[in-house]
Order: sequence, then structure tokens, then C-alpha cells
Amino acid sequence: MKKAIFSILICSAAAMAFTSCSKVGNTESNSNAESSVTEETTAAVEAETAEATEKPTERVKDIQTGDDFMYEIIDGEAVITEYTGSSDEVEVPAEIEGAPVTKIGTYAFEAEYDITSVTLPESITLIAEGAFMDCSSLESINIPEAVGGIDRGAFVACTSLAEITIPANVQYIREEAFTACEAMTSLTINNPDIAYENWGLEELPELTVYAEEGSVVAQWAEGMGKFSAQ
Repeated sequence: MKKAIFSILICSAAAMAFTSCSKVGNTESNSNAESSVTEETTAAVEAETAEATEKPTERVKDIQTGDDFMYEIIDGEAVITEYTGSSDEVEVPAEIEGAPVTKIGTYAFEAEYDITSVTLPESITLIAEGAFMDCSSLESINIPEAVGGIDRGAFVACTSLAEITIPANVQYIREEAFTACEAMTSLTINNPDIAYENWGLEELPELTVYAEEGSVVAQWAEGMGKFSAQ
């Protein structure tokens, strides 16, 4: 009988010891798991904070004032940023401070209501967004052969502009470029492969698009009922 009781006590003690060890093991395991999660969370927060604070470096603009134009020289090339003159017939210079004028900047001539004509130099390669927006008296403007692109809304609401010719080097014309050019009757496009990007031509009932027959331009112009072969 004593042996039996002694055996029971030993078994009970062993069971309690095993339970205690299990609890300690579980506690250590949970503690390690919590520590790992905390470290991962901290690392993620630090990474997000570092990403948020790494802002791209913004170029400091250096706008200069000339006789009739405000301009900026970037990488040796001049950009017209604003027209400040009073003439209704504007001639943009080919050079400023020895730098070739290559770009008519964003909204550079916006709402110059009295301008009737603009002559651009052959050095121009880009006409930026809204460059001639709301020049409601503008009747004539040349697009130089070196121009490679005409950005969004460049001639929006040039309501007196009757005709314009797009040189072969122009690779794109962005949306709304000719929206509300109500007087436009002739648009000559010398790049046969230029794609149509909602320039606003559908709203111009008197417009005829002149282009090479069988070209990409001819296809979309025919779809509008505005095509005529050159």
C-alpha cells in the first residue's frame, strides 16, 4: 500500500513538473514571436518614413526678363515663359543671350487677346501646353519644321485662326490642341502617320484636313468626313 501511494506521489510530481516546463516553454515561444513581430513592424514603419522623406529634388527656376519676353535658359537652350510686349504682331527671336530659343513654354501667350500674328523661329522644337490658349485675335502662326510635338490645348480657343500647317517632323499633337478654334477651315498635316488624340476637330464643322491619300491621317480624317487629298 505504501509503495502504491509513493508511486502515485512520484507520478503527480512528474506531471506537475512537465506542466510547469511546458508553460515556461510556451511563454518563451510567445515572447520570441511577439518580439519578432515588433521588430518587423518597426522596420516597416522606418522604411515607410524613409520613403516619405526622400522627395525628388526640384529644379530652382531662374526666370529672366527681356524686352518683350520672360524666359529661362535650361541646359544652354532658351524657353519663352511669358510674352510681356504690347505689339499685335509678334516675332519670337531665334536666340536669347546666345542660347537658341527651342521652346514656347506652358501658357506663355495665354489670353493675349490682341495678338494677330506670331512668327516662330526655326529653332523651336516644342510648343507646350496651353502656349497660345485664348489668343482670340490670332489669325496666323507658323509651325517651324523642327517642331517635334504640340502639347495639350496649345491653341485652345484661338477663335480667329483659319488655317495651320503641321510639318512632317511633328510626331504628336495632344488632346484639345484645336478645341474651339471656330474659324478654322484648313488643317494641313505633312506627317502621314500622326495619330489623332482628340484634338477637338469634331467640333469644327467647316474644317477640311489635307493629308496624303491612304495615310493614317487620311483614315481618321475620312472617318470624320473632313478629309481631302493633298
